[in-house]
Amino acid sequence: MDDERVKGYLIDSIILLKEQARAAKKDGDNPKEGFEDYNKGSVMAYCSVLSLLKHQAFAFNIDEKELGLDDIDPEVDLLGLHTRNDAGPQDSDI
Repeated sequence: MDDERVKGYLIDSIILLKEQARAAKKDGDNPKEGFEDYNKGSVMAYCSVLSLLKHQAFAFNIDEKELGLDDIDPEVDLLGLHTRNDAGPQDSDI
């Protein structure tokens, strides 16, 4: 197997996954009647896949930027979750 061809395949697949994930998020923000659950499930699935790819890149010591994963935080960008640092002061912090 040609390493450059495999790398190109992986990078292109990640680009397409991110485009589809963002489109699913957009559809989920304005769902058609009766598709609310489908849209939520679709967004959650993309979040799981992209999170897995980011975790695997870390585990294999691959720079996310090299794969095109550095511009997305699935939990924040797709699910609207925030890290503790992003959320601001908590009652327990005061």
